[in-house]
Amino acid sequence: MLKFFRKIRQNLLAAGNTGKYFKYAVGEIFLVVIGILIALSINNWNENRKSKILAREIYTNLLTSLQQDSAEVNHIIELQTRSVGTLRRLISNDSIATQLDKEENHPDSLSKNIMLGVMSFFPKIGIYNLIVSSNGMDVLESKEVKSALINLYDYQYKQYENLDAVIDHKYHYQIGPVTRKKMGFIVEYDPDFQFVKPVNQELFKKHFPELIDECKDTYGVLSTGRGYLIQIQKSINELILLIRTELDHK
Repeated sequence: MLKFFRKIRQNLLAAGNTGKYFKYAVGEIFLVVIGILIALSINNWNENRKSKILAREIYTNLLTSLQQDSAEVNHIIELQTRSVGTLRRLISNDSIATQLDKEENHPDSLSKNIMLGVMSFFPKIGIYNLIVSSNGMDVLESKEVKSALINLYDYQYKQYENLDAVIDHKYHYQIGPVTRKKMGFIVEYDPDFQFVKPVNQELFKKHFPELIDECKDTYGVLSTGRGYLIQIQKSINELILLIRTELDHK
């Protein structure tokens, strides 16, 4: 093809037709430019197609991760709600120790519900970290989704993580020693909280005032942590809806 165009130019020059030669040269340049633009357009189209495929893959992986987090955080909120309710009832009614014959006041039930608050929420951050480290955020077109992701993973999750460390410390080093060492209460932290050793009722009555003091000290931070989780659950569900909307448009 190049030889064909070169032969035309040579024939025009040989014939002394300079005007036609320049017109032809301009036309040839124009065709080259058009060819380059077409090639660039095809390349851009191909890159956009790849970006959309990658974005869809990222959204799909995020959606799976967030759905798992939503289910987990909902479970933890339920457990902490029971624990917060029991702590509130204990610190507002000191006479419970004299009413242990009632089913809801049985030492095993009270101790079990108190210890439910030790359960922590561990968000799945692997997908998000991979996206950030591989510049995957640049592929996502939705500013709303990107803003929501940053708020959830870089702010809310880390904020809860710091508070959860405080809650964990109170349970393991304050409430735990009272229920385990002084009251003889041992439990397996499986989904059903199976008893290994029930509470010694006499020891429960003896150390009840100390347990109440620890419950008072823990109630505020556990209640705050539960509040954080409720906000996290709301943010997760909002982000899930945003991602589903993006997937429907791709």
